[in-house]
Amino acid sequence: MAINFPARLRDEDLATCLLKRYLAPDPVTGYTRYSGAHFERIGGGGDRPEVADQFTAEDLLAVTMLSVRIEGYHALEILYYQASELNGLLAQIRPGIALQDTQAKTLIAEGGPAWNLWSMICDIEARPESHRIGPVAAGKLLARKRPQLLPVYDSRIKKVLSRPRIDNRWWHDLRDQLINDQDLVRELESVRDRAAAGHMSLLRIFDVMVWMFSWEGEDGPCSQAIPD
Repeated sequence: MAINFPARLRDEDLATCLLKRYLAPDPVTGYTRYSGAHFERIGGGGDRPEVADQFTAEDLLAVTMLSVRIEGYHALEILYYQASELNGLLAQIRPGIALQDTQAKTLIAEGGPAWNLWSMICDIEARPESHRIGPVAAGKLLARKRPQLLPVYDSRIKKVLSRPRIDNRWWHDLRDQLINDQDLVRELESVRDRAAAGHMSLLRIFDVMVWMFSWEGEDGPCSQAIPD
């Protein structure tokens, strides 16, 4: 299924403005306006070589920057009790593979390493009375570890892109879009360069553009500054 983009998001000037606003400090406090601006940077990144194949406490802290929490007994399951199996699956997903690369197809397929890892984390229910970690938090944790392969997904993405209620095709649909829409890839690369966001993957650039648009819409500061 093709990704249903709002037409305005294909405007590079608007997309660049949204990304810059996300990364910019608050003019009053001088602190970062959005905590998510530190998602990639905390601890030097989740895919840096020395920790690329293991989940760390820094990774769990990083996902809190995106407004989800994996804490308490859920954290212990990831870091200790199920660490061997989870890290073993993670190690099967070589860092640096992009979602549109040929190797990605088998990794994200149902039954593949990425799918199985996401499913396993999603279903962690540390105690009988506790809730599952869930798909959104699991996806954000994997986006921290494999930022070029696995995109963030949450209610904002779902709403802006008019995704179906039950959405098991997100990874595959975005992969198809990136393969078949080379203009989108060039736009994302251009937006990243213009916003001086070289530390972010193209998938994260895409995520931030959509997330910011979900808050600002057609009438936000960026839209007002950039004529149609």
